[in-house]
Amino acid sequence: MSSQPQIARRQGMGFSFLLGVAATAGFYALVFFTPLRDTMLYTYTTEHAVEYVIVALFCWGLVDVLLKVVAFPKESLALRHDWLPARNGREPVANAQALLDRIRSQPQWLQESKVGKRLTSALGFVTEKGSADDYREHLQYLADLDDENSHSSYGLIRFVAGVSPVLGFLGTVIHFGTALSGISFDDLVERLPGVVSEMGSAFNTTTCALAAAMTMMFSLFVCERIERGIVHAIDRLIERELLNRFEIKDPSILPFLSVVQSANQEALTAIHATLSGQVELWSRTLESLFQRFDQRQQQELTAWQSSLDVLQQRHHVFDGQLAERLQQSLVLVDTKQEQHLSFIQTSVEKAVAVRDDFVGLAQSLATIARGEGKLAETQAVLADNLRVLRETQQIDEALHGLTAAIHLMTARQNLPGIRGAAAA
Repeated sequence: MSSQPQIARRQGMGFSFLLGVAATAGFYALVFFTPLRDTMLYTYTTEHAVEYVIVALFCWGLVDVLLKVVAFPKESLALRHDWLPARNGREPVANAQALLDRIRSQPQWLQESKVGKRLTSALGFVTEKGSADDYREHLQYLADLDDENSHSSYGLIRFVAGVSPVLGFLGTVIHFGTALSGISFDDLVERLPGVVSEMGSAFNTTTCALAAAMTMMFSLFVCERIERGIVHAIDRLIERELLNRFEIKDPSILPFLSVVQSANQEALTAIHATLSGQVELWSRTLESLFQRFDQRQQQELTAWQSSLDVLQQRHHVFDGQLAERLQQSLVLVDTKQEQHLSFIQTSVEKAVAVRDDFVGLAQSLATIARGEGKLAETQAVLADNLRVLRETQQIDEALHGLTAAIHLMTARQNLPGIRGAAAA
């Protein structure tokens, strides 16, 4: 298993080396052929061959760091992916093949991630062995192997961070040796400016090396911390999903398990036969019950139909009687109405007769009223005559005249009444 990560790491280092060479060439092209030539960057990176080596190693290590940083988002997404289904208790070892097929059906970039490779290796162990014996130790081995591979993948960055100061000191020593070689005490004053210039170049080489070393150490710290966090997250995922997922069988109890399994199978067969008999019995009972229920329902339906027929017949008889009674009532009402009309007609005739009587009475009263007026005049005349008679002392003649007048008035008063009776 360890050979595949080593081959992949070598291929990655070769690819990063090619990119580092290209980056170094691009950097010095910018330094020599752009306005950067007049800056301190040109001074610190081009005065000695050691500085070229330091810059090349720095570019190589920086490209390796960038490649690792680019891979971190893929690993984070792979950790958030739903790799395995939820489980309820321990599962048979035979399920490992289905889980392995599920992982291999994922996209290629997920299978090539750290968590994909770890899951594939863990499930492959169970599938190949056919049991979960020594499964915990194998998972721990895979975790240690990933930790070791993570640590060894930063060997180039550690090498650059460790060798850069040495190269800086080497450049400083070379510059000092160049400046002080072949100098004598007599030529010291004349060659002092050159010696001082060489010493400045020597310190420039050290500065360049220390800057490259500090950058590589910081990159190593950040990247290694992030990758260790990813590896620990993978360890927690494996522990949660696979550590206690499969059943572990002790070889010493396999015979007992086979006996228990056979007994369990026989018990299940007996239970199945009993349940089948019970189901058949319940089916026959329910079928008989349903038949009785249908018969009872049919009988009730027939009884209700008979009751409805009797009720309908009675309703028809009652409708006939009601119609006959209504006809008799109408005839009686018509008879009563005719009698009432004849009574009203008789009453009207009587009222007409009474009206004629009242007309005659009114005429009689009018005649009497006219006679009373003449009687008043007669009384006045009689009063005058009595006064004259009293004055003339002719009372006998007056009495005879008065008697004649009374007879005349009586005759006139009785004459209209006799005429009215004759007219009636």
